[in-house]
Amino acid sequence: MPAGRLSSMAATLAAALPWRTTPLYFIRVKPSRLNYGTAIFHSRKLALSFCSNSEVASELTIPIPEELPKRQSPLSPGLYLVGTPIGNLEDISFRAIRVLKSADVILSEDTRHSGKLLHYYNINTPLVSFQLSYHKFNESQREQTVLRRLKQGEIVALISDAGMPGISDPGAALAKLCADENIPVIPIPGPCALVAALSASGLNTEEFTFAGFLPKHTGSRRERLTASAKEARTQVFYVPPHKLLQFLEEASSTFGDSRQCVIGRELTKLHEEFWRGTLVEAKEAFTNRVAKGEITLLIEGNSNAPVETPSDTQLEHELGLLISQGHSLSTAVKLVADGSPVKRKTIYSLALRKFGKQEETEE
Repeated sequence: MPAGRLSSMAATLAAALPWRTTPLYFIRVKPSRLNYGTAIFHSRKLALSFCSNSEVASELTIPIPEELPKRQSPLSPGLYLVGTPIGNLEDISFRAIRVLKSADVILSEDTRHSGKLLHYYNINTPLVSFQLSYHKFNESQREQTVLRRLKQGEIVALISDAGMPGISDPGAALAKLCADENIPVIPIPGPCALVAALSASGLNTEEFTFAGFLPKHTGSRRERLTASAKEARTQVFYVPPHKLLQFLEEASSTFGDSRQCVIGRELTKLHEEFWRGTLVEAKEAFTNRVAKGEITLLIEGNSNAPVETPSDTQLEHELGLLISQGHSLSTAVKLVADGSPVKRKTIYSLALRKFGKQEETEE
């Protein structure tokens, strides 16, 4: 990269990062034709690497300050649901760190587990275990204590051991309670095993059903699997490692041996793994193998699932919406028919009955 372009880039970055306290440093390594760039945070430095398909062309390193830039407006009181890493501690946002540092108290499932994260980012906010609140003897007392603090105008941050609080997590009960009491509930988006596994699965992501953890009772569990097996959407489950084989045996008998599945294990961690194959192949692969770590298991949807036929009311709503947006009756009919199993002739007849006179009046 020409020296002039690097100098120009340094000036641009300096203007964009007013908190920079030390000069920018450049490392030149075998220049070559540049095709793309990457940004990497490491040890409180931001490294911008400009690479070709074969080698690093140049690298620009910028120090990151010990204190993150402070926003002008303080946080408003309320319950903050803060997403935390599901494995790799670097998977956390600046906003999440700011909220955790600014909160009056942090509620967590396990203070020993969450304490490691807070120590890593030098967060000294008081940490309180909240998991006991879901034991019947002290549930009301603990929740009322939290509500009282929130009503007094405090900032309360809720975190789970990993991922987003409230997703297959007891934190959902506290969020609902606050919503019922008109106490602000503010989500701070973060890592989620469901989304991470789905995005890398290779299965259909346009529509999916999140089933979470299955019921412990055998009858209820099989009933849930039977319902999932009928759906055309991708099915996503959370499976404890010690119950993986049991799940695969029950799933193969309800979904069928040939249904494709993806097993995401230890996501974002050192030993992250994506296993892909049929349910029967998965059962064979994990019969004599002990699976470790948290597991997100996805099963492809039923390709033979019956297509749901929309009602006349649903079709009328879609037609009316398109016509109100300025589409002609014929165009609206075509657009609705393209995404519906209903014949175009049937939709056109419905449109004439409902909107034909309206279109004639407008003309």
